[in-house]
Parts: sequence; C-alpha cells; structure tokens
Amino acid sequence: MPQGGELPQQKRRNQTNIQGPKAHSVYQPETGKTAVSPDTDAYAIDEGLADQPRPKNSVTRYDNPQITPSQRLVAGFPAPPKTSPYRRQSGVRSAGQQKPRTTVQYPMAEKTKRGSVHWLLPFGVGMLALLALWFTSSITITWLTQRYYDYRYGTPRTYQIDQVVGHKDSANRPSHFIAINLNRQAIVVEFPGGDPATSVSYVAPLYIAGDGADQAPITLEFRDVTGDGKPDMIMHIHLPNQDQLSVFVNDGQKFRPSNPNDRIRIE
Repeated sequence: MPQGGELPQQKRRNQTNIQGPKAHSVYQPETGKTAVSPDTDAYAIDEGLADQPRPKNSVTRYDNPQITPSQRLVAGFPAPPKTSPYRRQSGVRSAGQQKPRTTVQYPMAEKTKRGSVHWLLPFGVGMLALLALWFTSSITITWLTQRYYDYRYGTPRTYQIDQVVGHKDSANRPSHFIAINLNRQAIVVEFPGGDPATSVSYVAPLYIAGDGADQAPITLEFRDVTGDGKPDMIMHIHLPNQDQLSVFVNDGQKFRPSNPNDRIRIE
C-alpha cells in the first residue's frame, strides 16, 4: 500500500507516458559541456542517477580527460571496480604519462674523486725506486771494482815497486819490493839493491778480516813518519769499506814493525 501523498508506481508511469518523454541533461566529456537529450527515457535509468551534479570546470582536465564514475553512469557505462589501496598497482601506464625518475643523492663527504691518489703512494714508490737504484748501483760498483783489481793486481793480489831506502841500494840499483795478499795475510818481500840473494820478508801483524778481504790489494808507500830522516814503509790494505795501515820503521839496515815508543806522525 502506498503511503500518504504518494502515487502508485504504475500510475506514475502512465502519467509520464501521457505527458511525453522528459528531457534531461547529459554531460559530454569530449567537449566539457552538458547537452539536452529529449529522446532518452527518463525511466531507462533509475530515478536519481541521471540527476548527478555537473562537475566544476575548474577541476576538469581537458588535455587528458578522464570519465568519473558519475559520468559513466550518465553515459550508460558501468562503474569501474573499486581497488584496494593496499593492492599493488599495475605497471601499465596510460598514454601521455611519463615514468617517474628516481634520483638517489649521496652525501658529499662520501664522494671520492676519480683518479685521485694519496700522497703517500707516490712517495713510497719513489723511496722504493731509490732503494732499488742504490742497491743496484752498489752491486755494480763492487763488481766493477773487483774487475779492475783483477786486471791490475791479478789473483792473488800482487803489487810491485822500486824504491831507494838506503839498504845497499842506490839510484842506479834501487831496492825492489813485492806485496802479496796471501790467504788474508799481507806479506812484503824486499830485494835490497835488487839482489834476490839478500831478500827479506815482512809479515803484517794484522790479519785481514771482513767480507772480500782475500781479494783486497796491498800497496806500499815510503816516507819518513818518525822524523829521523830515513824513509819508512807504510803498508796499505785496501778493504771494500776502509783501509788498514801497518807501519814499518827503517833502522838503516832493514824494516821493523813499529812499537809504542816510536813517535809516528801520519798526515
């Protein structure tokens, strides 16, 4: 039973058919305007659905219009299904939309310049290069020195010299001296006046020690170091790192090893 003031549904429809079809407005999204459609049956859509309010023009996008659910109902299209806000959206993009770009910013302190090196690296490389150069130079100099000694003094190292020292000799017949490094022992043989029959040998009181001592040459120097006017014999033992000296004092007949009582001045 219809309540008070209301007409039955059949009576309302009959009254509408007599009066003719009602014209109502339909929003057209292509033009953004509302057109009147007189041929549309007012009861094709339930009452109240065709009377949706017109969307404001200030919020309507004309470059890429999108049909709202209310407009789809007016045009006769079904409403799209509602999606859950927690559901992952599809990767399909509509035409005209660009893929958002993701920019990752790093702190400036964590950025390092490409190609920059710490100053200790070239310093360390330079020091290693200098060390290698020094080591190679030392080995080369030692090898060249030994080859020079081989050429000049032979093996075993032997040195010879003629000198007038006042032992039955003269300027025409000087004494002959031979210095030999024999198994790390310095030995000097003197031939007074060049006569082998009266030869005298002198052995240095120092034993030649150290690396390469068996290859150290021995040279002789004659000069007055005691101040008595007679030439004394100074034995030089040439070691790789230093020279050893051994002084023999001239007593007028031969040479003798020096002692603490001798006043020796070697400059």
